[in-house]
Amino acid sequence: MALSAPQIQAIVDATKTPTHEQVRVIEAPRRPLLVVAGAGSGKTETMSMRVLWLLANHPDLSPSSILGLTFTRKAAGELGERLRERIRLLSREMPQLRERLDEDPVSLTYNSFAERIVSEHGMRIGIDPDFSMLSEAGALDLMLQIVEAWPTDLDEDLTPLGAVGQILHLAGEIAEHGYTVESAREALVGFGRELEQVGETNDDARRLLRANRRRIAFLDPIAEYQKRKRDMGVLDFSDQLVLATRIVREAPAVRESLREEFRAVLLDEFQDTSVIQMDMLSMLFGDHAVTAVGDPNQAIYGWRGASASSLESFLDRFQTGEAQESQTLTLSTAWRNDEAILDAANRVAAPLREVAAYQEGKEHLKAQSPVLVARDGAGPGHVDVAYAPDYEAALGAVVDFARSVRSHASEGGKRRTVAVLCRRRKDFAYVDAALRDAGIPTEIVGLGGLLDQPAVQDVRAALELAYDVEASPWLARLLVGIDLGATDLMALGDWSRVLARTEGTNPHQAVLLDAVDSPPEPGWAAEGRPAISEEAVRRVRLLGERLRQVREGVGRSVTEQVERAILIMGTLDDVIADPLSMGGRAALDEFIAVTAAYEKDTPGASLGSFLAYLRMADEREDGLEAPLGEPDPRAVQIMTVHASKGLEWDCVVVFGLSDGVFPSHDKRKTVSWLDEPPNDSAWLTDASALPHPLRGDRADLPPFALDVEGEAKPSAAYSKWMKGHYGRALGVHAEREERRLAYVAMTRARSAQLLVGSWIYRTGSATRQPSRYLMEARDELFGQAPDLVDDSLTRVDDRGVWARGDWRGLGVESVSGAGACLIAPQPDDEEIAQSCAAAASATFPEEPGPSRRLVAGAAAAVEAQIRALAGDRDVYEALAELGDDPAVRDTVALIEEYHLGLETPVVDLWAERVPATSVSALLHDGEEFARDMRRPMPSRPSSLSALGTVFHAWVERELHLASADPASEAFELATGEDAALAGGDGADEALLTEGERGRLDRLRANFRAFVATRLAGYRAVAIEEAFSVEVGGVSVQGRIDAVFERVGEQGPRFLVVDWKSGAPITATTKPDKIAYFVTQLRLYRRAWAARTGVGPEEVGAMVAFLAGPSHFSLDELEDALGGAAPLDEALRGALGRAETSPGGGEAPE
Repeated sequence: MALSAPQIQAIVDATKTPTHEQVRVIEAPRRPLLVVAGAGSGKTETMSMRVLWLLANHPDLSPSSILGLTFTRKAAGELGERLRERIRLLSREMPQLRERLDEDPVSLTYNSFAERIVSEHGMRIGIDPDFSMLSEAGALDLMLQIVEAWPTDLDEDLTPLGAVGQILHLAGEIAEHGYTVESAREALVGFGRELEQVGETNDDARRLLRANRRRIAFLDPIAEYQKRKRDMGVLDFSDQLVLATRIVREAPAVRESLREEFRAVLLDEFQDTSVIQMDMLSMLFGDHAVTAVGDPNQAIYGWRGASASSLESFLDRFQTGEAQESQTLTLSTAWRNDEAILDAANRVAAPLREVAAYQEGKEHLKAQSPVLVARDGAGPGHVDVAYAPDYEAALGAVVDFARSVRSHASEGGKRRTVAVLCRRRKDFAYVDAALRDAGIPTEIVGLGGLLDQPAVQDVRAALELAYDVEASPWLARLLVGIDLGATDLMALGDWSRVLARTEGTNPHQAVLLDAVDSPPEPGWAAEGRPAISEEAVRRVRLLGERLRQVREGVGRSVTEQVERAILIMGTLDDVIADPLSMGGRAALDEFIAVTAAYEKDTPGASLGSFLAYLRMADEREDGLEAPLGEPDPRAVQIMTVHASKGLEWDCVVVFGLSDGVFPSHDKRKTVSWLDEPPNDSAWLTDASALPHPLRGDRADLPPFALDVEGEAKPSAAYSKWMKGHYGRALGVHAEREERRLAYVAMTRARSAQLLVGSWIYRTGSATRQPSRYLMEARDELFGQAPDLVDDSLTRVDDRGVWARGDWRGLGVESVSGAGACLIAPQPDDEEIAQSCAAAASATFPEEPGPSRRLVAGAAAAVEAQIRALAGDRDVYEALAELGDDPAVRDTVALIEEYHLGLETPVVDLWAERVPATSVSALLHDGEEFARDMRRPMPSRPSSLSALGTVFHAWVERELHLASADPASEAFELATGEDAALAGGDGADEALLTEGERGRLDRLRANFRAFVATRLAGYRAVAIEEAFSVEVGGVSVQGRIDAVFERVGEQGPRFLVVDWKSGAPITATTKPDKIAYFVTQLRLYRRAWAARTGVGPEEVGAMVAFLAGPSHFSLDELEDALGGAAPLDEALRGALGRAETSPGGGEAPE
């Protein structure tokens, strides 16, 4: 029995009814199908329903024969989960599906699908399937190593980090468009010969040629990058696609196998696919039951290789022969947005539904995004349009909007969710500060946003200073954080110059951190300069001590250094105490997660490479990918427009809608929204971009029809053509990219939206025209708004008017009445000067912010309550008057516990003899050691202990055998059937588990290899050697595992070796564990030197971890700890701390 889409919908979710458009998509025949779905039009719901319809009506399909591809793991997971649940519901009505219920549809990301092809079929092209993936962070680190070691300057205008970004981007573009390094070199060199016709007689021509030469120069580091990846056995994401495409192209059997396995395919977000992804997928699934879904108006990832023409060319690439009109369907019902929001978004998207001006000869779009239509029952929506006189006023409008919409609950009674979307990350800090100053909690979202969080910046500042003591900007941040006054800062700077002169350094090269490490005495002042205050010295000393402790952690794992910095700097305490920090603690957790992921994915990760990775994230507007958690819906979320794609909120602010900001361009002069976009140079001067004529999607880009042959002045002719026809075409292309981004931003809100910009952006000295997107929305919703009346002109300059929302009364209402619009008059030169002067003046240090004011108020209230308490009142009597309440009993218990904690327990330590294995514990914590000796507790049995015992017994016998006479009786006994009687471990070994016996076999093999290599020049002279040696007035007894004497030419005369069967030392091993090994080796070395009468310098010592295998000398371990005090001195000091104090306590027998 065939089921229709409405019937299936009634089975799985009777609360919904598919629209006519959705039914057409769901019930479409099994052939290539293109679905152009507008923002918020329910494409995920429709695609999952199509899967159910296919399963219900095509018996040859099973859930596992359906493949769904999308771009993020989260989206793939959500699609898979939704399909599994709905297949279960559908199977109730369809018994034949119950038999296939143990199968799941395959839901993957595009990259993971390529990875699967390479891992399963890579051997066909000589690729080892046992490869590892190189993350974006790992790729950055590897390329940075290459660039920093490159023998010549790759680009004199770029820092190594800047060059790395450009080279990696070019490497990605080369791969995305199907080139190898050598084919790219051939293409670029050939293209360069074509460009030489323009000559080099003006700047435009020189920049064009220089960019292409840089691309060719970048190919050498790219080739080295590819070589190192091969040597390391790793692939990056571009490699996956290149190799998967090659496999599909060269192996017809693979194509047939995948087509047979996946009989129906769904391609989600297809507008974001790249040229090479299009090549691979069209070769695989051409003329197949494949459905591509996407929205050309949301193609915003061109910067990472996506081709905006993917949807436009889908049917041409996936179908043989001419496509029918019914193979392109649309989804136009907007289930997310209310009416006014849709009206504004549709107006902004209108030019994207037309053929671009540079696409001459093209009559219409094959994949035209539909005009969005409001759902039944949609509200009128609310859109405010505000263009303020300056940046501060625009921020005030944001604060007013957020405060207003948060004061009204949504339909479900919950507080409405709010987001502020910015085109530039540089706006985050200002938006965040404005909202927090108004008492509104915030959260900056994304890795770039994470790095802007104050708590993360404080931790990063400490790490930057640990890595580079001259990182003065980061030190300045920390000094501001401890509230030093301006005169104290001046005095500290004077002191740093004094220290520089003392060290014979030029005072102009003074390092401020030196002054923080060694501040002057209170009241010190340079001649004729202000003195430093006592409180400032106290705060600086505390900061200096904390920074020294952070620096001491350098050399540990990166994650451990981050965790230590958070603890030492007290950052976690600060964010917990901040009543307005909704995401501070979560931000620190996320930062640790980012660090751990970086360290896991980056071979040889170091603090320096990690900080370089963070700087790269800082410099990129789109940010770097990172494992970030879910945002907190209680806070106003601040993020880039790019990061907002796929998300939605009740209320949204689109911030920074000024020309040159959004739309973004680098022209100094802004343009009116009614004029053409400014020219763009794009790839002409960008060495990181593959030239348009060499791209796989060049047919949909502005045509590069350069022809200056025969011109008397070819450079001048090129310059004229570039600034005229071609520059305009590139400008139109760039503006369409920005317009798609604006469409994404303006379709995120469900019910309320603020579009806001300002004539003066930040601290600029010139005005910016309103964004064309803001003005188009204003034109659609408000028509041609009248000019302000005279008495309003003075009021609009008052920033309070914008922050209080009074500006709405000065503007005009929309036709529907749901929104207000005000475009402030353009400031004149005098007003611009006043605005700049106001921005330039500031008090230092700043007044306490809202968080500090709230904390200070709470502290004052507590202190007042304390003062109000009667000073001579017995606390237990006061508590007794409150009755027998559980809270009272808990309070009494806490007070008693507090008083008990003040009492110092007295323990007499019997210290005549100490086992060698206990010395480290004594040195680490004498009091705890004394308690353990006085009242020893049994230790938890460990399987590792049993394994270690068996292994040590085997090693002892093995060394005895190696040094014994093979003809001796002992040798015969130990190697015969009665090995256990000769001290063998056969009986104990029988008690080991199968897994432990496997580990024992590995330990034995590693031991034999270690002796044969590292100890090849030595022979065993002592095995399980007992010793007693005096240290610090105490007799220490123990046993040395083995001592070897040199028979070769290199190494110390004797070598003491301590065998370990447990986990080896790594970068994350705690210092106290390393200290334990150091103490053991120092004791063994001293004991053997005393036994043989040689100097300690003639006795080497090492610990050998045979599970690793790895080994460390005593010197290496001491270096890891940063040195160690003399053993006698350390032990006497520990005994002094742990000895008795008055109060009694008996010595243990």
